[in-house]
Amino acid sequence: MAFILNWVIASFCIYAFFRLKRFDCKANYFWRLFYLTFGLSTFFGGLGHLFFLYTGIPGKFPSWILGSVANGFAALGVMNFIGVSKPTSLGKSLVWVRCILLCVISIVTQKFIFIAIDAIVTYLCYTGLYLIYIRNRTSSNDFINKFLIGVIILLPSAFFFILKINPHQWLNKDDISHILMLGAIIFFYKGIKEWGENFQTQLNNV
Repeated sequence: MAFILNWVIASFCIYAFFRLKRFDCKANYFWRLFYLTFGLSTFFGGLGHLFFLYTGIPGKFPSWILGSVANGFAALGVMNFIGVSKPTSLGKSLVWVRCILLCVISIVTQKFIFIAIDAIVTYLCYTGLYLIYIRNRTSSNDFINKFLIGVIILLPSAFFFILKINPHQWLNKDDISHILMLGAIIFFYKGIKEWGENFQTQLNNV
């Protein structure tokens, strides 16, 4: 199940990466990189689960590293909504310092929990709280609501994972997290797609 669901997520990420190509703005640039790296992360993640008895925890390292990079791109994507948010050099640096630090700790300790913490911080603080903060700074905030729906869908996965809730052998905490993640990134895609369409319309009207 982990292999199948990882590759389902990877397939959607590649789809989103190519579909977002038609929008030319900084936020979209980083979100495309998010879908590309997260797609590669879940592709290797599926292999890491499938061949776990052969590769062990180190077989998951490529997925963890790419997942951390994807988290960084997601944060920068949110920070680059033109006219709504302008990232500072310090803000961008802190994003990568956090991602790299937690990734290194995960690899050294061979514990996924630190990658999970990085993801929770990214999606809760950036695609959640940060977007709520800047929502009133733009008249076109429907796209933000789609991101917030994605965050709401994703939130229960933290409880399933941290509390190790496994409803069924074929639907354990990892499977539920993957399903909720798929729902979240679909709504993130809807949000950035709407932002891109609005941005493109504004360019055409100039």
